[in-house]
Amino acid sequence: MRLSRSKFSALASATLFSLVTLPAFGFPGFFVGKTEAKRVLHTSTYVVMNRGDQSVVSVVADYQGPFEPFAVIMAVPAEVTLDRITTIRREFVDRVDQMSAPRYHEFWELDPCDPVKPTQEWERDLRVQTGGDNFLGGAMDMGPTRKVPKELLLSVKTEQKSGEYTFFMPAEAQSFEDLVKERGWALTAPMQQAIGAYTGQGFRFVLAEVDPNRVELVGSEKGQLSPIRYWTDHRVTKLPTKLSRLAADGHQELFVLVLDPEHRYQTTNYEIANAPTNVEVDYQYPYNGKDVYLKERMAELVAGLHDVWLTKHPKTFWLEYAWKSVDCGQPCPNDPLLINELLTLGGDVFETKVADEDKNPKPPKRTEEEEQKVKIELEGLVPADRPKRKKLIEQERKDLFTRKALLARHEYVITRLHHRYADEGMPNDVEIGAAQGGIEGGIWIPKGPTREVSREAKPAEDFRFQTRFLNFHEWKGMQACETPERYRWSKPPRTYRGLRKIWVVEDLARKNRKEVTVAEVIRSPIPELGLVRKERPNLDAGLDAGTEGSGKGKGCGCAVAGTGSNSRAMAILGAALGLLVARRRRVKK
Repeated sequence: MRLSRSKFSALASATLFSLVTLPAFGFPGFFVGKTEAKRVLHTSTYVVMNRGDQSVVSVVADYQGPFEPFAVIMAVPAEVTLDRITTIRREFVDRVDQMSAPRYHEFWELDPCDPVKPTQEWERDLRVQTGGDNFLGGAMDMGPTRKVPKELLLSVKTEQKSGEYTFFMPAEAQSFEDLVKERGWALTAPMQQAIGAYTGQGFRFVLAEVDPNRVELVGSEKGQLSPIRYWTDHRVTKLPTKLSRLAADGHQELFVLVLDPEHRYQTTNYEIANAPTNVEVDYQYPYNGKDVYLKERMAELVAGLHDVWLTKHPKTFWLEYAWKSVDCGQPCPNDPLLINELLTLGGDVFETKVADEDKNPKPPKRTEEEEQKVKIELEGLVPADRPKRKKLIEQERKDLFTRKALLARHEYVITRLHHRYADEGMPNDVEIGAAQGGIEGGIWIPKGPTREVSREAKPAEDFRFQTRFLNFHEWKGMQACETPERYRWSKPPRTYRGLRKIWVVEDLARKNRKEVTVAEVIRSPIPELGLVRKERPNLDAGLDAGTEGSGKGKGCGCAVAGTGSNSRAMAILGAALGLLVARRRRVKK
């Protein structure tokens, strides 16, 4: 939706606008307007993609301030020129954020009398495989003997966006400050000092003027800008994070999402710690006189826990995710990144340096089975059509191996780093670098009545670390067998009527950080934070838990036999009827 001039004028009287329902993203820079009115930045997010000596960086702006024309001033490496700057669609950055965000996961106890093996949704193979089952489904059948491999059905088109920004850099004999003033934008003294300081540290500045008619709206007073992407021939190791303090109004959130072919990443000039993971939490909590589903308040939960952490470690980053891009976690909040998303985030830049023989590898010799299939297909055609079909088959095979090589070149390790800070918590710009070795944590399936599962992050050969909060639904039905097997944790049963989605943290900076009292909802003790949970009854609703809406009494109002309070009521009623029948029999005798 675009903002018309009439709507823009009508909303100009509003002093501030909020992005409450949007994912919280920010910008490595600050805002300017025609006046010196306050313009606020809540969150800074960098998506850094590496290969060889090159880096591609995508940054996103959230904005709060006068709803009138404004511009963005952003620092980039000194070698970046206007032809290396573009705009991409926001959903590509959103996808990386959602995939790597802390998540809430529910485990369900299997029927103790059902011999079926416990299974989880993530136990499927999510990678593209010819002829196999994955998130794209089976191969497409194009006829009685012909199938198109999945790789050929994937889009490889990058999706850039134009028109929202107009980018400017100063002419050779012109200073950046003069360019900004010439364009009519107001610079404060601290802004001018920062521009001078960063220009001498290997950075230059870009002026991005925003076209109000291109701003995407969400509701009448909510908008969001698109990511700005630039690339450089040198690895990005220093991020101009302190610039965002020029647009601060208290604390700010910083997210650094790095995609690297081989390594996970870490901060090199700040301490880093693994975020608490595999933490058991309640299902509901009381808020404003009603019970609220905690999974729907993941941002409030994580914000509260992070604040507790920061009181003890104000200058320490959290590692919240380190996982390969061909997968998406346990459980997956959505599908793994697709090749067109990876190309849009920077893979298209890397492809310009790939040799032609690597882009178009020569297909290997066909196996006897493959030769037989081609022979059968050609024999099924009239002779006049065979040469054309044979040429088509050969070209398709070349395209298949070209696609396979492309997919193999674009597999990355995704790292998510997170910090919340004011001036004292970020005295220096953040520097990042590769961390040695793999890591795993926040995974595994709990066992037994104590729901035992490791909360540690351990060195490993692979990359499988995530921030995960857990809740458990015990079996509440009848146990109609002689040897019931309890406490086998699995995925939701088919009778579950709730929304089947994985809840993740979104829009962290704008949530109520005091809504969730962390000490009251955390069940797993976290001694390092002084959190020791006292046991109390679970607030879940058995197999019917998780229906849409918050608070008690919501949902469809129907019952599942043998579950929750309904099963207990039926059991009591059955016992009463049994006593009544027995009494009548004694009277008759």
